[in-house]
Amino acid sequence: RMNKCPACGLNFGREYNHSKEILQILATKPQRTIKYIKKLVSEIQENVPSEYNAKSYFYFLKGIDKANNRIIERAIEHYIRAGYHLQGKGFAYVKAMINNEKTNAAKKLQNEYKRLGRTPKIIKLKGNENG
Repeated sequence: RMNKCPACGLNFGREYNHSKEILQILATKPQRTIKYIKKLVSEIQENVPSEYNAKSYFYFLKGIDKANNRIIERAIEHYIRAGYHLQGKGFAYVKAMINNEKTNAAKKLQNEYKRLGRTPKIIKLKGNENG
């Protein structure tokens, strides 16, 4: 019989203390990313009452564990700036933003080129370069 879920780490059959795991996951992150995550957590737990528990926080951290730290920081910055926490969008929303970033990156770059154009190519002039 399996006691632990391989996907999320949930232990079956007994009450689980998420705080210890939360600290272990945060210990693997750089200080800058931790600062962003703590800001996010305080905003979500203050404005989305259903997310005010360690279990939601733990599942969020577990879900973004493998993500690039720069992407995590950028997504959190966008989430807070856009005020999604004031619209009742919680940890699952931010987790989806972070995890979908890699999938959407190529298309976002393509759209950026459409919107803004590319930088001009460097052209070498033929002839005397000394003037």
